[in-house]
Amino acid sequence: MPAYTITCPVYGGVPSISNGRGGVRSPDDRRADYDSARTDVENRRYWDRADGLSARASNTPEVRRIQRNRARFEIANNPYAAGLIRTLVTDTIGRGPRLRMLTPDKDLNLEVQDLWREWSAAADFALTLRVLAGVRYAAGEGFGVYRESKTLDRLGLVPLDLRLIEPDQVADPGLRFLLRPDAGDDGITVDADGEVVSYSILKAHPGDLGFGGSILQADTVPATDVLHWFQPERPGQLRGICPIQAALPIFAQLRRFTMAVLTAAEYAAMLAGVMEVPDGQFSSDNNHAPIERWTTVELVRGTLMTLPAGAKASQFKPEQPTTHYEMFVSAKLRECGRVLCVPFGKMAGDHSRYNYSSGKLDDNQYWADRDVERQAIEAKVLNPFFRRWLDFARFYSPRLAASPIPIARLRHAWHYDARPTADSVKDATGDELNLTNATDTPQAICERDGTTLEEVLDQRAEARDLFVARDLPIPPWLAGTPAPERRTDIPEQTQTRDGANASTS
Repeated sequence: MPAYTITCPVYGGVPSISNGRGGVRSPDDRRADYDSARTDVENRRYWDRADGLSARASNTPEVRRIQRNRARFEIANNPYAAGLIRTLVTDTIGRGPRLRMLTPDKDLNLEVQDLWREWSAAADFALTLRVLAGVRYAAGEGFGVYRESKTLDRLGLVPLDLRLIEPDQVADPGLRFLLRPDAGDDGITVDADGEVVSYSILKAHPGDLGFGGSILQADTVPATDVLHWFQPERPGQLRGICPIQAALPIFAQLRRFTMAVLTAAEYAAMLAGVMEVPDGQFSSDNNHAPIERWTTVELVRGTLMTLPAGAKASQFKPEQPTTHYEMFVSAKLRECGRVLCVPFGKMAGDHSRYNYSSGKLDDNQYWADRDVERQAIEAKVLNPFFRRWLDFARFYSPRLAASPIPIARLRHAWHYDARPTADSVKDATGDELNLTNATDTPQAICERDGTTLEEVLDQRAEARDLFVARDLPIPPWLAGTPAPERRTDIPEQTQTRDGANASTS
């Protein structure tokens, strides 16, 4: 059997296979042929900047800094970019997630829910989450550090709160991550297994006024005291990158094209027309008043004008904005929206081109991506914070302190604002049909509407009590609703559909 020798170059090139008798066969004859893997004169320059760098080597601190600054600039100056971030924050966080406890102890559930509702309103936790989401969509990541609030403590509430940190402030002034490849990333230290151990947080923002020498001073905060929300795209990635970085050049093109069209329209509007004068016909030699080149003539609105013999006046055609302007803007907005699964209607704030079916179909992927984002913020922020909050809440809730269930095993869920609907009748008809054929449940329908079945039934029972108390005929939609069970151990609460409380004590 002949011996084969495989010759492979050190770096690059094509390996060859020799059979030991002078015959050489290239593996090109047997491998698949991909256009994207071929390098020729035509595509060499296009793929020139493709590299094989790792996630950490590609997203260096300087690259992230440039992307953050440019994204903030574009969001501050481009209405479409600002509207994109505002839409994402509103649809992802909205008025904030509402807590629903799912333990077997109903009294414990109500007590913890009431305590959380009162605390989150006083701490304005929904605003904290909206700011965190805005930073994450603009800069790629958001940081929060646990702190004890004196204001909440004075109100007699759980004093735990969250202090938000901009990504610029999470940095290592000693640049230890460059000296040790296994140290992690800028401002993040990991152990031998790759788990984050601590964060280095500068005492002052690098771009703050009058920071002095504090930019060289940093606090080392344990990872258990820091919440870090970002969406990794590659294994080994420890820091987030700007999620709209691929759309930043497109946003810049939009503004440049708009300014170019506006400039052309302004110049055309400033010059009403042009007077053509034959060379040498109007000069001092032929007894006519001389007309210099580039002479401007002021016109009076609504008058007739005579011209010297031989002169010809022509009006500019109103060619700006061009008919392609709207097409260009629409195409670029679709490009920008694809970065974060945002359809054109939400990017442009204009759904006039949609019918009901196309609007629903276009929104499906968008709302699926919102669900993914909500799952991420629950895993990275809400659930860790809630577990820490429960440690404090034990001193404010007797039932929680006496509960034999460990805090980590307390089942709970988060409910968000209902998705907007364009045709409530069609949605209600679909819900009724799904209930009839047993493919849906009242609990699931209420959760999609941003409430719970318990709240809906309690409100129906309360409404029935009001009709009976005023000796009014009970409407059909309230018939058969049982009266609610009155609780005497806690102050009476009236729960609204959006989860707010109105105390009657």
